[in-house]
Amino acid sequence: MRGVIFDMGGTLLHYSPPGQDWAAMERLGAQGVYHYLRALDYELPPEEQALGGAWEIAHRLWRSINDRDVSHLTLGNQVRELARQWGVTDLEPEQLEALAEAYMQGIQTIVSPLEGAAETLEALRERGLRLGLISNTLWEGRYHRSDLDRWGLTPYLEVLIFSADVQAWKPYPAVFRRALSALELAPEEAAYVGDSLYFDVYGAQQAGLRGVWIEQERADLPDGLSVTPDATIRRLPELIPLVDQWRNSARGQS
Repeated sequence: MRGVIFDMGGTLLHYSPPGQDWAAMERLGAQGVYHYLRALDYELPPEEQALGGAWEIAHRLWRSINDRDVSHLTLGNQVRELARQWGVTDLEPEQLEALAEAYMQGIQTIVSPLEGAAETLEALRERGLRLGLISNTLWEGRYHRSDLDRWGLTPYLEVLIFSADVQAWKPYPAVFRRALSALELAPEEAAYVGDSLYFDVYGAQQAGLRGVWIEQERADLPDGLSVTPDATIRRLPELIPLVDQWRNSARGQS
């Protein structure tokens, strides 16, 4: 065990409002888009009605990760679809960029680290482990880097990979291989930690890494797929003794 790679949202950082779910996050972002368009004097449906469809647009985009062509998986396309649903179809590229900013700003005000995130990363780095991050996201990575910077997590992470930047998505092996190569790790030398059994644990295991699941109430697996994590934790600091155990076991076998 020479390295650990992390998911971001739900693993290192919270992106949903406290006590709420992913759909609430999408609603918050859509609200920023709605208010921006209203400020431009566009005629829009009533706010509650308009925001009611935000989750379905986001969910439809995320389901299409399985498509062969993933070039449409961008925040620009998401806000374009939102605006189109509200009857706004005449947006210029610079306006779409401004809408994407409005979407992110509403969410970024609530971003916070998971309990023990910095302490866990620091403890793993002190042990000489190489650390990286892979995030499935429609946002350009520069925005997420600012979130990681704000909470002091960036210095611990040697490699940051955001799917919208590289057009490679979990659970497919290519994005895991990209991170392993950058960290100079073999698959069997690394573990991947995330809150999704499908994207994180299943994806990591398909690429030859150990998969550590931050346990959630819902498994959210595709029908017919069964996944057994290499380890399950409830809080990030539990990862430290787990990694120690794996490393000590490997030394005992050598």
